Amino acid sequence: MRGRALFTGVAGGLLALTVAVAGASAQVLRIEVPMRNPSNLVVPETLQVDGITAREVRAHAIYANRIDAARVHGVIHQISGLTSLYGHGQIQATDVAASTIYADTINANVVVADAVYVRDLRVQ
Repeated sequence: MRGRALFTGVAGGLLALTVAVAGASAQVLRIEVPMRNPSNLVVPETLQVDGITAREVRAHAIYANRIDAARVHGVIHQISGLTSLYGHGQIQATDVAASTIYADTINANVVVADAVYVRDLRVQ
């Protein structure tokens, strides 16, 4: 008698578990949380560096000796060059944004600025 009650209890529990799992598998819930990688985003007020390699460079004003880009958006002014640039180091990021950028070289797919002051501009 006790064995039959145990069997009935186990069978009923498995049936309830099967119904619960079947109901849960009918509704698939997918949650995607965008991950922001802080190393891909540089946002200072003024940026002074030797070189920038990025997918997109944005600023109000960009001063550079050389820009290699696929697209340049903004008013372009040709200058004789930057001589006293005190930037150090290279930046390699997905997007670089600042109010003002001073750089010796910029390699990017897109350069967007209100004003671009550059000595040597190469559009690919």
